[in-house]
Amino acid sequence: MPVIEKVSWDFAGSEDMAYRFPNLSLKYGSQVIVKENQWAVFFRDGKAYDVFGPGRHTITSKNIPLLTGALKALRIIGDIFECEVVFVSNSQFKGKFGGQAYSAPSGNIQYQAELGYYGYLLYKVEDPKLFVIEFFGNRGASTSTDVESYIRGFINERVIDEFAHHDIFNVVKNVDETTDKVALIIKDEAARIGLKIIDTVFEGVKIPEEARRFATTMGQQAMTLQYMKETTAELPEGGGGAAAAGLGAGVGIAMGTALGKAMQPSQGTGAPQQLVLCPKCGAQNTAGTKFCGNCGSILGPVAKVNCPKCGAEMPATMKFCGNCGSPLKPEKIECPKCKTKNLSTNKFCGSCGNKLQ
Repeated sequence: MPVIEKVSWDFAGSEDMAYRFPNLSLKYGSQVIVKENQWAVFFRDGKAYDVFGPGRHTITSKNIPLLTGALKALRIIGDIFECEVVFVSNSQFKGKFGGQAYSAPSGNIQYQAELGYYGYLLYKVEDPKLFVIEFFGNRGASTSTDVESYIRGFINERVIDEFAHHDIFNVVKNVDETTDKVALIIKDEAARIGLKIIDTVFEGVKIPEEARRFATTMGQQAMTLQYMKETTAELPEGGGGAAAAGLGAGVGIAMGTALGKAMQPSQGTGAPQQLVLCPKCGAQNTAGTKFCGNCGSILGPVAKVNCPKCGAEMPATMKFCGNCGSPLKPEKIECPKCKTKNLSTNKFCGSCGNKLQ
């Protein structure tokens, strides 16, 4: 392998973050030319050693003391040695991120909402030696494309992990505060791999309409009552199976476990523990209790009504359908043609057939 007299990253583009010169045969006296917005890091056997800043450097044992010490430890004596040089840009870069994440289990039914997110961050290398160790040593990167791919994956991992610590109530009510906390985590974690995050911008967080409804007191009660009805109907005698699997709910990936356990037989009695949900606040109460232990409301049987729009059965105390969101007691409107009173959900007059909507 020929001895290299000069090493420089002359072909760096504005989007290039780093470049690796592998398997170089250098000698004391070879030159390393580093441009104004670059660093050059000497790298060998998966380890980063000496760092050169901007300028024209002639290699001597004095200006690469760490690498020289490693070579002596390996009993490599002489003026010629092999190593790699990784050039790193100290410019600012913009990277996009985005994906899907789940909120923390929320409410009595442990509901988890699937959230969409996207945005961008501005970042730069702050510690070139640590950066080279992490990306070129531990992760085996070779090009800027590899580095960008790892950074994007790193950011998405942190966003997903952090969203999993926030329940849907906090996300809906304090989405800006939640994303600020996520950005702070990203900044702290990035410093551990040699990066400085200048800014993290969430351009959008997509919260499903179902999750927004659940985050309201009325919506949570409706979904909890509906879920209890469906899972109780599916539970075989002895309990556990269907509820633990979340059958019939269709409202999350971790629903059912808590309620399934609550309905399993108590140890030593062999009888399932029956629970009753308060129709007003949604709190769980032991069957046979006359009043809710949380709000004091009567726990007697609740009358049912069918949604006039989708037909779903809902408690008569609710104002809106937990399935489609329509009013359960729609107002009456007057037909402009024959003046007959009709339900607001009707499209045509029941008396003359005139179109109402």
